[in-house]
Amino acid sequence: MPRPYRIGVVGFGVGGGTSAVLLARQGHTVELFERTRRVGPAGAGVLLMPSGQLALKAIGWHDAVVAMGSPIEALDVHKHPTGQLLRMPFDAAGPGLRAYGLHRGDLFEFIHREVDAQGVAVHLDHDVQGYRVESDRVLLRDQHGREHGPFDFVISADGSRSVLRDHADLVRYRYPYRWGALWYIGPSTAVQGRLHQVVRGTRNLVGLLPMGGGRLTLFFGIRNDQKDAVWRGGVPAWKAEVLTLAPLAEELLQGLTDFDQVVHTTYQAVWLKRWHTNHVLFLGDAAHAMSPHLGQGLNLALIDAWTFAHCLERASTPRHAFSAYDDARRAHLRYYSLATFAMSPFFQADGWLKGLLRNAGLPLMARIPWLRKQMGLTMAGLKAGFLGGRIRLPGAEL
Repeated sequence: MPRPYRIGVVGFGVGGGTSAVLLARQGHTVELFERTRRVGPAGAGVLLMPSGQLALKAIGWHDAVVAMGSPIEALDVHKHPTGQLLRMPFDAAGPGLRAYGLHRGDLFEFIHREVDAQGVAVHLDHDVQGYRVESDRVLLRDQHGREHGPFDFVISADGSRSVLRDHADLVRYRYPYRWGALWYIGPSTAVQGRLHQVVRGTRNLVGLLPMGGGRLTLFFGIRNDQKDAVWRGGVPAWKAEVLTLAPLAEELLQGLTDFDQVVHTTYQAVWLKRWHTNHVLFLGDAAHAMSPHLGQGLNLALIDAWTFAHCLERASTPRHAFSAYDDARRAHLRYYSLATFAMSPFFQADGWLKGLLRNAGLPLMARIPWLRKQMGLTMAGLKAGFLGGRIRLPGAEL
């Protein structure tokens, strides 16, 4: 065990909060910085994949977290108006595997309680905009020009639009997607045990995910430059469009009366030259932002947080831990970054050709046993890399 460090964590999301808890458990002094003035339940539905469950088992949170969610046995994709395109059960990746639909806010509240229990110092309304290194230690600078620290090292988990990532000049490639999504949450039991998706070409994508507690979340793909037109058209017109594609959303949409209840999100893909400097480690969306089409963001962040804590516990210095983390995560993260980037245009894009190729290719691939296994591992978040089999975390089994 190396000496206790003083660590700054930037970003109080899943990755940052989990990292803060794990590092505090090891005896380090941890300070957590968050740009918002208050933290609380927010966000939409997320899929806790088998890969994320593996991380939760290693952390010791698995049973408590999955109890909050709704079990998801399969992905069902339908093409409008002709019927089912693909059914992919999670146990295609291994016997007994399933995902869980969760409200991101429920998971966050759980992590928040764990952060408090570990005595982590939380600084709200601290928008960290840069850092400097002095005598081999790191000072963080907030929006008011105040400096905090010094820290032995910093973890940047401040999301897909990370300011610290840009400050460190690590971006190799950035691709802002033209397509985003509208999210809405409400009470409904119309969909159970599966993620229900409907596609119409590549211009329309609707998803319905049960989240536990009798709630359902709606994902509605939209080109970002069309959002204002949807708002001008009004709620009734948008509800009618959704129901044309996904009649199962009828009960859910009964409570929707205003677009203030709907969240518009945009996405980008970001690839870094490396995931750390000498003094700052990037993890979660700050390190590998991607579209949500494979549903891996939450799960990758949990694995990132656990992996770094595991590496730090065994390394003689933080820099050795950074290097060990890079080696441990490289193949898995490269695979999912590239797979998501390659797959996204087949579900949200202009034109018609990609939709035809998807509709012809997916059912055929799913009938070939070896490909079906690889599709199942990929969907479950468990594929270790392009040439690897299944990811493993020491001390955790599903």
